[in-house]
Amino acid sequence: MKIRIYETDFDGRPVDCSGEYFSGKTALDIVEGMTMNPFQSHLTPHKFMEQTLATIGEKEFSLPEDPETAALAFLQKLTALGYAEFVLDDGELDTQHPIATSPVENEKYSNNKP
Repeated sequence: MKIRIYETDFDGRPVDCSGEYFSGKTALDIVEGMTMNPFQSHLTPHKFMEQTLATIGEKEFSLPEDPETAALAFLQKLTALGYAEFVLDDGELDTQHPIATSPVENEKYSNNKP
């Protein structure tokens, strides 16, 4: 999983084509990576997420207690508000093999045709 966190201008708006990439196996790995700097390394992931949300005017956004669920909700909130975007790595999305959603489509895309 990879996400790009945009830098903000002096008014707090995200700046396109800017920012830093963070990656990890889970959302919590990404949030922990975001705290690895001298200004936030003392914060727990939950406190970091709360502080970041408050900074962008989302202090009332309630994070779940479970750290992994909270991290995913946090990253989704950042993307929904335009402060971040999820980035696909090469080979992460298989566009050559569509996922069948019905039995008819299963037959259509099956390699076991008579």
